[in-house]
Amino acid sequence: MPTHFLILGLPRSGSTYLTTLLNSHSEIRCAGELFNPYRIIGVERDVKNDLEEVMERDIAPTRFANAFFRKEAKPNVSAVGFKFMIGHNTSYLQELSKNDNLRLIYIYRENRLAQSASWITALKSKVWAQKHAPLKQNKLDAGPRRISQHWHEAETTDFLFSHWLATLPHQKLKIEYKEMFRPGFREKLCDFLDVPLSKEMRSPLAKQGSNTVIDRFQYRKLVTRYMEQLGHAQWLGPEIDDTKP
Repeated sequence: MPTHFLILGLPRSGSTYLTTLLNSHSEIRCAGELFNPYRIIGVERDVKNDLEEVMERDIAPTRFANAFFRKEAKPNVSAVGFKFMIGHNTSYLQELSKNDNLRLIYIYRENRLAQSASWITALKSKVWAQKHAPLKQNKLDAGPRRISQHWHEAETTDFLFSHWLATLPHQKLKIEYKEMFRPGFREKLCDFLDVPLSKEMRSPLAKQGSNTVIDRFQYRKLVTRYMEQLGHAQWLGPEIDDTKP
């Protein structure tokens, strides 16, 4: 029986990058947001928009998830899982807490300024992930008030969720966004899922914004002053170092 796992986290935390990284391993099957309110996002390009299917899923979420795990338990598959965004389905969240056979990967992003910028950019462009960096990166017209809203909503949710998660008996792997781009991460991930390391593991996705976070903002001086006064000047610079995973 393959290892069953979930990726848990908030939007713009790196969960899509992680999903595509996992799917580049020949023995792993990882679906997207199975419990997205608007559609069912399966493995790779399997997306279902039919309202009846979405409603059937929501009526019996645990049955739906179990059917997914059975369907993907194919020969030569060692691990099967999907991405579950915090806030998507409370009923399934309560049920998964009772199933300690599930391995839980919790991903979060320490740099809240970068996460806010990524969220605002995606909302405006309607592009949630892409394989090539944009040729032109428009500056965000967000100032302290809008940044504060996104930052504190995300940080509060992560704070509360992480405390709940800590009470569960499941095997858990906690990942901070930057860790995915450092040497040794693939080894750590494969070891957690009990699958052999594949050196071919690569995500096809590209970073959507400048790695130097402050460069994404139109009101550079104002945002810089705001972050410095709040003691988060470290969020202004490069988010990811130059090392390769």
